[in-house]
Amino acid sequence: MKIRLTVILSVLVLVCSFASVSYGAGDCDAGPFDRFIKPISNPVYFDEATNRTYLNIVHVLQQLPNHINTNAGRLPLDGTLNVTATRINFAVNDRFSIIAAKAGYVDFDPDATLDSGNGYLDIGAGLKYAFILDPDDEFVLSGKVLFEFSNGSRDVFQGNGDGNVAPSLTFLKGAGNFQFMGTVGGIIPFQHNDESTLVYSSWHASYAIAEEFFPLVELNYFRVIRNGHRNPITRWEGGDVINLGSNDGTSHRNFVT
Repeated sequence: MKIRLTVILSVLVLVCSFASVSYGAGDCDAGPFDRFIKPISNPVYFDEATNRTYLNIVHVLQQLPNHINTNAGRLPLDGTLNVTATRINFAVNDRFSIIAAKAGYVDFDPDATLDSGNGYLDIGAGLKYAFILDPDDEFVLSGKVLFEFSNGSRDVFQGNGDGNVAPSLTFLKGAGNFQFMGTVGGIIPFQHNDESTLVYSSWHASYAIAEEFFPLVELNYFRVIRNGHRNPITRWEGGDVINLGSNDGTSHRNFVT
């Protein structure tokens, strides 16, 4: 099992209407779930269970490992991966949303072995619906389906195959100043030879010390269920933003952030 540390800087912008944009908590009409915060890590697949209209700008800085184990042996790598992306959620009502969860730009800058590159992410968009919405008990259970299109740049491991579909279930539970969230889902490619099939789960716990101060902990787990057959070098998968389509991804099928 691999442990990966990623630094994620997230700026939340809540859109109250097409005519006015409010930063931070915003001036929108207060709702029964407005005190809850969004998850931070696993930004593509881990979203809040509630339906609110917002624009979320995310920057991810990931330090690449010094060396990587490949089918060609242990090779040097080092360097950085930078991703800047937007996530848009448009709430049709308090139960139904139209979402754009993955759209942005990647700068891949390894020091050795692999070529540097930059380009656009594949676009991911879909729908979210709250099956259970219980303000009195501060509980929400939502289902989401996200479609990823293969329109991105191949220089940054995007634009492969025919895209994928990612169904998931997400819950939110409030308990006093505590907040608990979790999601379970899968990533199913339309072309199995080009991308790997994965399942994942993400978990969040936070405590509101003050209205705008929330210490939190999050855990993300990905597991490769089926190898792709596009990448003969790597013995692992990319996880959330990148699907390598590794020929040997099940050799190191479990990874945690």
